[in-house]
Amino acid sequence: MPTFRHRTKLTPDGKGSADMRNVHLEVGNKEIGTAKTWAYPNGTALGVFTLPTYELTVRGTNGKGGSVIKTFEVFRFGLLCKDPASGASVVGLANAQSHIIKAWLPHYRVHSAPSREDGAWQVYDNFLIHDGPDDTQDKVSPYASIGCIELCGPRQFIAFNDLIIELSGPSAAKRADQLAEVGRSKTIEIRYLPAKRPKASPG
Repeated sequence: MPTFRHRTKLTPDGKGSADMRNVHLEVGNKEIGTAKTWAYPNGTALGVFTLPTYELTVRGTNGKGGSVIKTFEVFRFGLLCKDPASGASVVGLANAQSHIIKAWLPHYRVHSAPSREDGAWQVYDNFLIHDGPDDTQDKVSPYASIGCIELCGPRQFIAFNDLIIELSGPSAAKRADQLAEVGRSKTIEIRYLPAKRPKASPG
């Protein structure tokens, strides 16, 4: 169980500003469901596949000092297809590792399927946390991933972001500014439990 402490943001003059509370994310390694997907970015001709979903656990402390733990269903692995003639391969972060969230990306848009829940958290490079399918069994407009954590269920990415704001305690008044402030604070840690890459089944 992680220990939560306040981290102090530093202003350009080196003096601390408002305290931000730490938030701990843990990506599980146990399959908790399934989701329909396709092989991104060039594998539409290969059809629809099924991959397992996993649990993302959020831990932190709210503004009243109470401990909060909440779980979400997520994509952890996905299918990569650069050339349909070569087929598709399962990709994603399988090794045990930890990262500090680098930034909130307000202008990010989901590429693989239609989404009204914009924005993403940058884990590192192109590995992000962002919106996923409202319906994990949708074969008409399935989502795809090549390693990003994608929140499953209606408005679950919005709920996730609201929880991050609640647990972090930013000082900004507007939601967009709060998300940006949390992203700059470097107070969100994400830990991936070691997991075996699953097999994708057709259909």
